[in-house]
Amino acid sequence: MNQYSQLVAADQPGFTAAQVRELLAPQFSHDWQRSQPFDAYLRCYGLQSLVDDSQFSIARLSVCEAELVVQRYRQRGTSRGTVLLVHGYMDHAGLTRPLAEFLFQQGWDLVLYDLPGHGLSNGAPHAVDDFFHYADQLAELIRQLLPGLQLPLTLIGHSTGGAIITTMLLREADSERWPLTRPVLLAPLLRPTHWQSIRRKYRWLRPWLRRVRRVYQHNSHDRDFMTFIRRRDPLQHPWIPVRWIGAMLVWIGWIEQQAPSPLQPLIIQGTEDRTVEWQYNLGELRRLFPQGEQYLVESARHNLINEARRWRSQVFSRVLQLLERECDESRRVP
Repeated sequence: MNQYSQLVAADQPGFTAAQVRELLAPQFSHDWQRSQPFDAYLRCYGLQSLVDDSQFSIARLSVCEAELVVQRYRQRGTSRGTVLLVHGYMDHAGLTRPLAEFLFQQGWDLVLYDLPGHGLSNGAPHAVDDFFHYADQLAELIRQLLPGLQLPLTLIGHSTGGAIITTMLLREADSERWPLTRPVLLAPLLRPTHWQSIRRKYRWLRPWLRRVRRVYQHNSHDRDFMTFIRRRDPLQHPWIPVRWIGAMLVWIGWIEQQAPSPLQPLIIQGTEDRTVEWQYNLGELRRLFPQGEQYLVESARHNLINEARRWRSQVFSRVLQLLERECDESRRVP
């Protein structure tokens, strides 16, 4: 039985985002109080062992006029560095647990956070008026956390999280001075599937529609995971704001006009991805990052963090190879 089988079979979660959020302080503290709603949150996403094994802290931080819930998991012994995970659209930090758990077991500290309107963070569900706000928030979050992090720092983003990391690195001058390793982009968003149709419908319908109903795609071979997010995850929302679609379309126009960059991301992409136009996207990302590295996972779907074990193990192994190589190189730098 995998982790999601257990979560699907468990009792109802017994918490809301607001209940957990109101328990959190506006700064990190190791003296945080366990409570029924927070324990229910940990059980719901299988995070108990990660919390118990680490020096755990959590806070709701003010970041660029947003209130973001940020979690830190530190090694009790020697740490090899820090990984900051950025989840995808309509996901949240709790759903990054498989990769977070794997990396923590390999010796890395972790930082997880929920985008505004996602997970435990405040804000209208799934909404943003300007896609670049995401990148500004990530940059400011790094600025706030950097003095207390074990270095080097690696950024890993899935889907929209990959787009956020890419955008921040292309726009943020301070990032050149940060002790960052090569970023990892998992099935990064550029153009979504049916992009042309989405653009036409947005132009026709935006004067009359404020939101559209979410369609749960088959983005993983793990059936228990799919059942969990459709029926058991209390942090899912059934609607997509039309203004988010408009913000995404503006961002696509911007990213496709950017000049080639010397950044060298590792891009991991599944070949059975029906969420993004991955073949077009890889070509555009190859133009944008000519020194980057692309790795295909045959027949993997979009949610590479929550794929079935056969595909997920390939993804995690490749991520670990990069982290270990970058960690070794950072030690050699005088």
